[in-house]
Amino acid sequence: MALLNICAITGANMVVQVGLAFIRQEREADYNWALKFLRGLMAKESIQEPLSIVTDREIALIKALRTHFPSSQHLLCRWHVNMNVLAKTKKFFPAPILVNNRPIRHPQFQEFLTSWNVLLASPTVPIYNQRLAELQAKYPTSAVKYCSDTWLIWKENLVAAYIDQYLHFGVTVTSPIEGCHATLKGYLQRGHGDLRGVFNRLKLFWTAQQSTIQSTVAQQQLRPKHSVNIPLFTAVLQHVHTYALQKILQERAKLHAKGSRPSSSCTCSIQQSMGLPCYHTIWQRQQESGAIRLEDIHPHWYITRPEPGPDSRLPISHPLPVLNPLPVQGRGRPRGALGGVVRPISTRREPALFEYETPSSSAPPTVNRAPQERLYVVNSGLARLENGHHDLYEPGTQRERAYMRGISSIYQTDSIVDASTAAATAVESDIIDVIEVDVGF
Repeated sequence: MALLNICAITGANMVVQVGLAFIRQEREADYNWALKFLRGLMAKESIQEPLSIVTDREIALIKALRTHFPSSQHLLCRWHVNMNVLAKTKKFFPAPILVNNRPIRHPQFQEFLTSWNVLLASPTVPIYNQRLAELQAKYPTSAVKYCSDTWLIWKENLVAAYIDQYLHFGVTVTSPIEGCHATLKGYLQRGHGDLRGVFNRLKLFWTAQQSTIQSTVAQQQLRPKHSVNIPLFTAVLQHVHTYALQKILQERAKLHAKGSRPSSSCTCSIQQSMGLPCYHTIWQRQQESGAIRLEDIHPHWYITRPEPGPDSRLPISHPLPVLNPLPVQGRGRPRGALGGVVRPISTRREPALFEYETPSSSAPPTVNRAPQERLYVVNSGLARLENGHHDLYEPGTQRERAYMRGISSIYQTDSIVDASTAAATAVESDIIDVIEVDVGF
């Protein structure tokens, strides 16, 4: 039995499997049965109908899609088309040649393949007609006839001038789905088995897939890439996938290349096909507030989608966030330039007292610098120790010093003085004036 794998592409450009069905044969009736159940599940879970669907030239599947998803735009996979053109037209061109004992395509055939891809990428219909005429006049008639009769009859589903009028979010090939096929086969491991065994293996695959997607989204929110962590994306950084922001940066590069104000007439198709702002909108936002708005980006790219409804756009406008003012460099040297004390901003804890290098410790020090704050501050005995006095007192051999009685009985197990007696003596004599305790977490 054939396994029909139905997948979708997330805003992070990741493949998510939405449906699997075993069908007896690859016929229109079998595809109708599978898509009927898929359409019913989507209606039950309030899942929006797909805006575009990409397949290879499977005529039975295309007919079934037109029946169950009539409002979805159908696209032909460019990769499959190019592979067929490569295999079917090479016989009309000279054989490969040897360069450094390595066979490569003949330059004329390579030029034809390049012209074919340029034809598919035509941005407008007049440009498409012009490039098609050049292709027919320059290359063998048989090769051009195969392309025209077999593939250009699907130009509304293949050429950029037509498909860019609809939202497809840059997905024009089924290559990501081929990668999903390979991963799925790795879980199934064999081509025969009972349905229960297949289902149990598929549950492992779905669990791992969901975990990967959630982990990727969390990393994007916690640690955005440096290339997108810029003021232009201040209002959308935590709400839009990084993949979409990188596409906007590529569009902004056109603005930098022009170096001046763009023309008032906008013929860009990125808004219609990708749901992202073109460089005209980017320039306008830079002049207004300096940041792209969330309303400029289609909800497909949102990390958290809005609730499904008649309009997939956000119902209200989101205000721009309040930004911290930029620090102003004052006159003179910066703080700490001459070794002054600057308050640390690190989240690391302060080392404990035993980790500092002190004369009374027999353990090797782990921090070779003076502590910023003492654990205990005593006005008499510790002050003498800091001034260079070496106390020869050994615990357990004689009565503690007066300045040590208040704390030694608490922290030393071999103390001669009882804890209550030492505390009462300390209070009566008022020896210890200040005890400051600093506990670090």
